[in-house]
Amino acid sequence: MNYQNILKTKEEFKTMRKACEISVEILRTLRDAAKIGISPIEIDTLAGELCEKFKVKPSFKGVPGPKIPFPANCCVMVNDQAVHAIPYSNNPFRSGDIVKVDFGIIYQGFFTDHGVTVGLGELSDRRKSLIATAELSVNTAIPYAIEGNRTGDISSVLGEIAEMSGFDSVWNFTGHGIGKAIHYAPNIPFFGEPGTGDKLVEGMVLCIENWITDGSAALKLENDGWTLRTKDGSYSSMLEHMVIVGKKSAEVLTKLS
Repeated sequence: MNYQNILKTKEEFKTMRKACEISVEILRTLRDAAKIGISPIEIDTLAGELCEKFKVKPSFKGVPGPKIPFPANCCVMVNDQAVHAIPYSNNPFRSGDIVKVDFGIIYQGFFTDHGVTVGLGELSDRRKSLIATAELSVNTAIPYAIEGNRTGDISSVLGEIAEMSGFDSVWNFTGHGIGKAIHYAPNIPFFGEPGTGDKLVEGMVLCIENWITDGSAALKLENDGWTLRTKDGSYSSMLEHMVIVGKKSAEVLTKLS
C-alpha cells in the first residue's frame, strides 16, 4: 500500500512536531478549562480564540458530514455522548460528569487530531476506572507502534485492556493515519488480533486512540448528524495520541503534561 502518512524529510518532521506543539498547548488549555459550571459552547469558543491567537485553523471545522459540515472548533462529549458531539450546549458541567475534548489544528498544511477525558467532581469508582482504563490501554499500546509490527498488534492491546477491565470498545470507529489530511490509512481498530492488519513503517504518523463505555458500546446518531450517544445511556471515556512510528520506539507527539 502507498501510505500517505509517512514523514520523509527533516522539514516534514519539524513541521509536524511544531503543529503538535501548538495543538498540545491549546488542548491542555481546553482540558484545564473544563470545570464544573463551564459549558461545552464555552470550551468551543475558547478553542476558536486560541486558534486565532496561534494563527492556525481548527482541523475539524468544515469536515463533510451526513447532514452538514462539522460546524465547531472541537468536539466536546459529555457522559453518554461518545463521539463527534457538536459543542453548542449551554448546559454547565456538573459534578460527576465525564467530559471528553477532541481537538486538532491545521498548521502549514499538516493536521493534528488528539483528545483527552476529564472527570469532574465526585465520580464513582467505576467511572474513575473507565477513565483510567482508556488511558492505560492507549499508553500500553503506543510502544507497539514500531516498524515491522502490524496495526493488529496495537488494536489487540487496546481491546484486551478494555475487556479485562470490564468495559466495551466502541464499534465502527478506529484510530488512523494522519498527515496532510486528517484521515489516512492505515485504520487502527479498538480491538483486534496480534500479527494482523497493515504493516507499520518508520516515519508513519498515527492517531492511536480508544473509546470505551461502561455498558454497551452500541451507538445512536443524534438529529444533528454528528453527535453519537450510547444507546443504553452508559458513560464513555477516550484518549487519543499522535505518534511517529520508529525503528525501535514510538515518538509521542501529543503529551499534555
